[in-house]
Amino acid sequence: MVALDVVHASNARLRELGPDLVALFVGGTSGIGEFTLKAFVQNTISPRVYLVGRNASAADRIIKECRELNKEGKVEFLKADVTELKEVDLVCKEIQKREKKINLLFQTQGNLTLNGRNENPEGLDRKFTLNYYSRMRFVYNLLPQLRTASAEPPHFSRTLSVLGAGHEGAINLTDLDLKTTFSGARCAAHTIVMNDFMAEEFAAREHGISFLHTSPGVVNTGLTRELPIWARALMKVATPLLSLFFVSADETGQRQLFLASSGIYPPAKPAQGAPLAAGVPFPKDFSVSKGSNGKVGSGAYLVNWNGDISGNEKILSDYREKGVGKTVWEHTMGIFKQVEKINQGGIDSATS
Repeated sequence: MVALDVVHASNARLRELGPDLVALFVGGTSGIGEFTLKAFVQNTISPRVYLVGRNASAADRIIKECRELNKEGKVEFLKADVTELKEVDLVCKEIQKREKKINLLFQTQGNLTLNGRNENPEGLDRKFTLNYYSRMRFVYNLLPQLRTASAEPPHFSRTLSVLGAGHEGAINLTDLDLKTTFSGARCAAHTIVMNDFMAEEFAAREHGISFLHTSPGVVNTGLTRELPIWARALMKVATPLLSLFFVSADETGQRQLFLASSGIYPPAKPAQGAPLAAGVPFPKDFSVSKGSNGKVGSGAYLVNWNGDISGNEKILSDYREKGVGKTVWEHTMGIFKQVEKINQGGIDSATS
């Protein structure tokens, strides 16, 4: 476990990366995304931050609070329902109009629901899309901006998906998108494992960018708002007991910012002669972390909320032997092509 004082000291050094860092927070209008966004704004010099979500009133509040934290920072809200990849593409096109680089892509979009499969117009389950497809689509679409960030001072470029690293379960390789075998538990297992392998697959292709999949710990994020009344009532009763195990909002934001910026989790090949390309320098008694594939500094990392390396190695090693990384990559690219055909013409006409 990385001590909290080490986390704070590292985050305070984020300013060493210089002014005008660009960050995108998807799902940042509440919970972990909001907590981390505020920590990022507070610890950087004149950052430019894009906040993607559905709740405009929450975004207005967060933007006002961020102005108090850093008067030189700029936070903009982009409203979108990213349960549909069409909306993801629209947001990405808007960002690409404004920015040539993105230093940090931080994603927490998701919901807590007991509903069954709920397909969007693209034929994908909405919860599955939040947890997985939308996240990979943001990374895929914004690779040019992430590459530019890795090529220009301070050469820092990172993506982080907060979901459930370390909580991997069995998946159905014959029904990866759970078209016919959907359940809440299967959705969790599939999206966690698929986030793991896509971090590895992206890192193997993009050597100047770090890709992290993290677990948040127990955090009171307000996700229960989409549960049935009876379930919300039970959670309200249980919250005082659960609060004993909660990671506070401030600590959550600080710890996730550490994961999003520390040099402990460098890209596979940081830019030469650029000491900050790996992220904030770490103390002498720390070392570069082991990547998800077992290799130190691989560029892809599965990390617990407290900074420890995570991932169910027994499950993941078995899947690696079966070539599941390649299977997940090909499946995801196939889904993207399928959705692009469905949405053909819609994006262009909406942005013309």
